[in-house]
Amino acid sequence: MSGLDLYQNQSALLWMLAWAFATGFGLGGFYDVLRALRILSCPEREQGSTRHPRGYRFVGDVLLVIAASIALILLCYYTNDGLLRGPAVWGMAGGFFVYVQTVGRLTLRVEVFFSRLLRNLVRAVWRPLRRPVRWMGACLLRLSRSLWHALFGKAIHKRRERRKAKKQGQQTEQQKSTPLPKTGTTVFSTRRQA
Repeated sequence: MSGLDLYQNQSALLWMLAWAFATGFGLGGFYDVLRALRILSCPEREQGSTRHPRGYRFVGDVLLVIAASIALILLCYYTNDGLLRGPAVWGMAGGFFVYVQTVGRLTLRVEVFFSRLLRNLVRAVWRPLRRPVRWMGACLLRLSRSLWHALFGKAIHKRRERRKAKKQGQQTEQQKSTPLPKTGTTVFSTRRQA
């Protein structure tokens, strides 16, 4: 191995490390997008809290792990001919950590601010419309029930009557077809048999 080969390998290793750092930084941005969706989809439980139901976190974490795995495979394929090396993993972890500790903290504040702003805006628009919308919903429900009954009510009533008559007929047949025991005593006898 000549000195030139060693230099080329070191430069390739540095390029791989730089690309891994950039990939980890990009994964941090992807995590930020998932976190923003989670914050917007779930209302906050406490003032300033970012705790959400476990299902949202689980789905976000699974998506992040899948994206990180695909990114690591592609990174190793394009920078190191498909060989997995430690600097690729360390670089991605370092880039992700740097993003979360710097840009991620700022974006978290922005996300929480905009989610509160959006939530307050929706409340302000929804508050005066709440009663008319509920009234219209109740009217539509009553109208749909009356239409359903007008269109299909008689048929449904007839079908229920037929089922009820059929069930009563089966019960009377079962009562008629059950044989009595042939022991010479009645079924309801209270005498002891010797």
